[in-house]
Amino acid sequence: MSATVKLLKREIVDKINGLPKEDIKELRNFVVFLEMKSILPQIDTSQAYFWSKKWQKMEKDVDKDKKAGRVVGTGKVQDLLKALKRAA
Repeated sequence: MSATVKLLKREIVDKINGLPKEDIKELRNFVVFLEMKSILPQIDTSQAYFWSKKWQKMEKDVDKDKKAGRVVGTGKVQDLLKALKRAA
């Protein structure tokens, strides 16, 4: 193991030690996501944010809004833009 890798590992451990419990759980989920990349190479790690706890909560909130009818048009961007043009 190179000195650079050892230094990076130490830096990561130091940062983890300062995190609250909830963030440590989310970090673990991200690590699992990265590990999945070796099993499923089509996974794009730049998309990892969309699997974060915060993003998934927002997705659930959107689903609730759609179900309750709190969307303009069909919920698609193109339909929203058409509705906004009509309203202007």
